[in-house]
Amino acid sequence: MQAVNLIHRKRSGGDLAREEIDFFLQEFSSGRLPDYQASALLMAIYFNGMNDQELSDWTESLTSLTPKVDLSDLGTPQVGGCSTGGVGDKTSLIVGSLVACAGIPVPLLSGTPLLHTSAAAEIVNAIPGFKAKLKAQEFKSALKKTGVVVLSETEEFVPADFKLAQLRNRTGTAECAPLIAASLLSGALACGVNELVVDVKTGSGSLMRKITDSRRLAQMLVTLGKRLGKKVVAVITDMNQPLGNAIGDALEVMEAVETMRGNGPADLVDVSLELAARMVIVARPETSLESAKEQMFRLLNDGSALKKFRQMIETQGGNPDVIENFQLLPNASAEHIISSPRAGYVSRVSADEIGQAVALLSSGSTSKNSHKDSAVGIVLEHKVGDHIQAGERLCTIYFNDAAPVEEASQMVEDAFHISSAQPESQPLIYEVIQ
Repeated sequence: MQAVNLIHRKRSGGDLAREEIDFFLQEFSSGRLPDYQASALLMAIYFNGMNDQELSDWTESLTSLTPKVDLSDLGTPQVGGCSTGGVGDKTSLIVGSLVACAGIPVPLLSGTPLLHTSAAAEIVNAIPGFKAKLKAQEFKSALKKTGVVVLSETEEFVPADFKLAQLRNRTGTAECAPLIAASLLSGALACGVNELVVDVKTGSGSLMRKITDSRRLAQMLVTLGKRLGKKVVAVITDMNQPLGNAIGDALEVMEAVETMRGNGPADLVDVSLELAARMVIVARPETSLESAKEQMFRLLNDGSALKKFRQMIETQGGNPDVIENFQLLPNASAEHIISSPRAGYVSRVSADEIGQAVALLSSGSTSKNSHKDSAVGIVLEHKVGDHIQAGERLCTIYFNDAAPVEEASQMVEDAFHISSAQPESQPLIYEVIQ
């Protein structure tokens, strides 16, 4: 079997058989297949897609290359949680802590961040000592002890998808819906979860910018889950502007903590409660959405979620004292204020430009081998719909290296649009597909 023949067929709109998919992924994962051939096949899939059988075969093949974790002895239903990725998307930390407080084990599956989006594992890595790259037994032990675990994709855990994600970032194939769906579901299969709630982002800061594409991805996830014997609920949420106010790893940890103290931004709270409630309903179908949200609201505001988050940090080797002392987190050494050039209403805060600015500040975080500065980022002072005066602060840029600040500042300024008329409000939760 030769990879070039598979590339030719997929390029021409043909389908791949299971044994051909196995061959490609095994050769690529082992390093025997060069990146240029893998890139060619990924691009062919990007343009021609996959049928349902191909997609389920691809997903199962990804999982076959890593040992599966058996969670059956935990005794209670586990609900996996993951996101397609966004800007300022620290919801997983809040949602996982909330649902675990309700007695439902929650593996939080975190893949490689694509393009300008963030991932839960990268955010928690800002916590000194935190270990998200776990071996199977470490993952299972932590889940038994705490009820919530952030698990990062690695070269040992779902290795083929880990390598594919890095290649997709460099070849213009990150936004490929079948590859996104396979990546998310392969992680769920490897973790041993049978039920999964996926936060499917839509808008400028997501991989799927159009709501029609987001719906297609959401339906693809649900259908793929059924073919693989998994219950998948896809919640389509807005990512036209950053979620919450903080963008950047350490800043997002701080905002997640403040949210679990009852002081979070309204949009972050609303999305977190919706996702957490949906996870409760998946595990306990007799529960109504209203009662699940009420329970999650109580756990968010009575300190239970924050206590659970602290326990998770400690169990995964991090310093739990960061919750009381943010100075223990990476902190930037300088700041730069972006002010409004005129009075009016904030009509747009382009999430993609904000995300790209933070990536630039953190020294090439999308590069395979670069070091990422977890201290840097942006804190928004105003969001869409706010009225502002000329010269009023729009946001603050936090940085260590001054070199990229001028370029990043221009990107941030371009992200903000000020208009004379108040914009129409947009939904945070578009729909739920299951």
